[in-house]
Amino acid sequence: MSTLTKRAIENYDEQVASLVPADMAYAAVATIMILLITPGIGLFYGGMLRGKNFTTMLLQSFLNTGIITVQFFLFGFSLACSNTSSSVIIGNFTYGALQNISVGPLSEGGTVPAIITFTFNAIFAVCTVQIFTGAIAERGRLLPSLVLGFLWCTLCYCPFAYWTWSTNGWLYKLGSLDFAGGGPVHISSGTASLVYSFFLGKRKGWIDGKPPKYKPYSPILSFIGAVMIYIPWLFFNSGTLTTVTTPKTLYILTNTQLAVGFAMGTYTFMDYAINKKWSLLAASEGTIVGLVLITPTCAELAPWAVAVGSIVTAIVCRSLYDLNIWLQIDDTTHSFVIHAIGGFMGSIFNGLFASPNIAATDGVTESEGGWIFHHWKQMGYQLAGSVAIIVWTALMTYALCFIINLIPGLKMRVSEEAEEMGLDCYEMREWSDPSITSDISDVSHVEYFNGQQGASSNSNLSSNNIELGDVKRPIEQV
Repeated sequence: MSTLTKRAIENYDEQVASLVPADMAYAAVATIMILLITPGIGLFYGGMLRGKNFTTMLLQSFLNTGIITVQFFLFGFSLACSNTSSSVIIGNFTYGALQNISVGPLSEGGTVPAIITFTFNAIFAVCTVQIFTGAIAERGRLLPSLVLGFLWCTLCYCPFAYWTWSTNGWLYKLGSLDFAGGGPVHISSGTASLVYSFFLGKRKGWIDGKPPKYKPYSPILSFIGAVMIYIPWLFFNSGTLTTVTTPKTLYILTNTQLAVGFAMGTYTFMDYAINKKWSLLAASEGTIVGLVLITPTCAELAPWAVAVGSIVTAIVCRSLYDLNIWLQIDDTTHSFVIHAIGGFMGSIFNGLFASPNIAATDGVTESEGGWIFHHWKQMGYQLAGSVAIIVWTALMTYALCFIINLIPGLKMRVSEEAEEMGLDCYEMREWSDPSITSDISDVSHVEYFNGQQGASSNSNLSSNNIELGDVKRPIEQV
């Protein structure tokens, strides 16, 4: 036996002394469950779009799962979760490629191994990137969006996670409350979606300042996607605590369910009052609004405060649903309204209603609470965190879009002709159902930048004979 192996075995008992089997099991189950969110986001967004763009949204969501996992393995985890960095802004590279990770916890006294902490946190990053890169909807190219997601996760998500949850992060030290990611996940992704949408420009078909009208491809698939987000989110929030041995985990589960119930009901009935028709899409969006609101507040608010916050947030988000039209920015998936505004409302409600009693249900956390407990400074801490994340996200997202768009082969937007063709045909040559192919499979009238004419409906657009660049223009038919 080598000296190194012998030393590792001798230190094993000491390293795992604080681990709790029940907590490890729950962390593993929670990690597996929250992975379902990644196809859920693809289904939720894809079902809202026209059918000729559905498969691209699924592929983008799936590819982001792998790409951001690799990013988190190489350096993202270390930048976001390092406990050895002295910086208040960003972690170091101590845990790059999962080096220096022992069999024990990431921090002294932790009850789950560092290796599962990595996997659990990686999926947080994946979901965040998926939310905002969905802004390519119907007019953005796939490859540049993946490059943007990788860089954005490095320059935005990782610093935000460090600010919020690292004991050396400036928001953590300030006292800003954000249990499971209202700022790093929702405010950042919603803001990035708006900026990305602004950079890409409006889809073809905007008339008199209003977006094109079309029937969503499948409200049922969007509903299934929302459910695949909703159920794992119970694990998303409660798993963040990394223990099932305190009543706080059960408060988090209950608060998450309450938020969905009150927000979904309020949002759906308000939508009915406006449109005079019931909507499965509205119920699905209302569910997401509740999940967004509860993400930062689930471990801070009493159940009655969750109910109040969910109702108010649903009213605000549904009232601002046409914000895209007012701003003339084609945020097709409404991510800014649902995620950024919903996350901001969660931060505000922490400032108003954060309860020391709920925070202390794990037996160790001390909190001064929010305004209701006469801790007047808490609202300032909440606003500082939200505003900082919004500003950083807006500036960094636009800068990344501008730079990437200048790189040969990474032009971000497709041409109008390619948009009309549909991203599934243009980017993939795969469709979600056969009926769509009969409408768009004949691309013989399309000319590509290399000067070649599109082939017949039986050809393969991804062959080496045709460059998958932007479509130039339709060839006039004589």
